[in-house]
Amino acid sequence: MPAEPADTVELPRVESLSMSNRNPTPEDDSSQQDATERPLMYRLAQACARHFLGHPVPSPEGVKEIADLMQQIRAPDLGLVEDGPKLQHIEFVDVLETPHFTVGIFLIPEGRFLPLHDHPGMTVLSKVVFGELLVTSYDKADYSRPTSQHDFEVPFPAVVRSAGELVRKEDAPKVLHPTYDGNLHEFVAHTDCGLLDILAPPYDFEGGRPCNYFQVVEGNGASSRSSAQLQVGNVVKMVATEVPTDF
Repeated sequence: MPAEPADTVELPRVESLSMSNRNPTPEDDSSQQDATERPLMYRLAQACARHFLGHPVPSPEGVKEIADLMQQIRAPDLGLVEDGPKLQHIEFVDVLETPHFTVGIFLIPEGRFLPLHDHPGMTVLSKVVFGELLVTSYDKADYSRPTSQHDFEVPFPAVVRSAGELVRKEDAPKVLHPTYDGNLHEFVAHTDCGLLDILAPPYDFEGGRPCNYFQVVEGNGASSRSSAQLQVGNVVKMVATEVPTDF
């Protein structure tokens, strides 16, 4: 369900969100109102509806349209205040939730992190809207089977796609795909930061699309918290792990 305006949400930096009060549909663009006059977040929701509904793997053109819209979004468009109080905890604002895609905002305090995790069969777009973020990402050498108990016991190879890459609000959205462009990633807040995140389709634990967590066990460096030892293109070994308790 779409989120209500977030001026009632007690989160630091969050003031209000300008979103439709119902799930978007592609037909909504037939309105007589010029699409460019609509709020950016509304236009983003409509683009997601056009390209994700009925398309488990969206077209490159569709992903580009959504990424181009995300690139225009600034903190005030999300009701976020860049120079507000220091963040104390990782927070998540659920902006829009549908069976086909979700839109949300992560607020991550400086030094805190989102641990290494995957996105089974998903396309994900992530845009820093304030602050700075360090991104380390990997791709499995073999995406032909889902994560299983075997992966908790036997290390498997993965290729480093980015190693502590510094991402700022000026930078383009990071895009990952089901089997390439770093489907497994970890985020570390270099400063307090806000991150706009789109998942398509969303996680579905009962439907076989859970969020799995991982740990590097062989290779130089285990995460972006020690990414100086990582090199893009290197092969490391990792195992699945239980949900970390230190974030």
